[in-house]
Amino acid sequence: MTRLIHLTDLHFGSERADLVQPLHDAVVVARPDLVIVSGDLTHRARAGQFRRAMAFLGGLGLPFVTLPGNHDIPLFNLPARFLATFGGWQRHVSPDLSPAREAGAALIFSANTADPYRWRGGQLRDDDLRRIFAGLKARNPGMVPILACHHPLKVPPGFQRGETHGATSALPALIRDGLQVVLTGHLHHWEIGLGITEATPQPLLMVQTGTALCDRPGERDHGFSVLDLGQDTIAVTPWIAAEGSAAFRPATKRRFLRRDGLWYLAG
Repeated sequence: MTRLIHLTDLHFGSERADLVQPLHDAVVVARPDLVIVSGDLTHRARAGQFRRAMAFLGGLGLPFVTLPGNHDIPLFNLPARFLATFGGWQRHVSPDLSPAREAGAALIFSANTADPYRWRGGQLRDDDLRRIFAGLKARNPGMVPILACHHPLKVPPGFQRGETHGATSALPALIRDGLQVVLTGHLHHWEIGLGITEATPQPLLMVQTGTALCDRPGERDHGFSVLDLGQDTIAVTPWIAAEGSAAFRPATKRRFLRRDGLWYLAG
């Protein structure tokens, strides 16, 4: 069994201070093989915010991999936004904007979808796609290929805003080459197994996780996802901080079974 945690949208600089320690404790208690952080570590891409985010992730004492979100590039400093878009990220987080990792049975790819030319939307870049396609073709067939990116590649109902340029055209080829799971954030909204019901299996298991810590007015979907990978199965458990609570608790687990290239809802 391989256990992954999907953590996204921490928004240090606009975080719920009362949830920071409970989030740390809950992630550590879950004992994952890898923590995947899909962007928006910061609220305004400032040096102090990056340092706080990295101190939090480093303090977990767990292996983690992370990639940028749209809030991790400068907003008001226009020269920095367009001429040194990822300078802060590369100084404080990592020079690698689209890292890949292996953890147990999981083969994790990532795509940096943050785009300085889009206010909130993202872009699936050709360079990232080439790396992902090459990795999919060279993979060990026993591994589960997973793509992490900040912006959703397919949006749930109510979010039809064209979030990620290039996603619609890329998805058929990604599916053809064997991608099985997509982990995304950005929407601060939960959607586990988008489109998968008992009657409608899908080739991709899409996990849209709520915000970990963002404290903007109206935010309610605080939490993270725990994924347990078995033999042709994945169980996804949202850990949620209920409204008015400062503790993360596991919610209802959803189980998915893969058969003949499709994911089925198993319970």
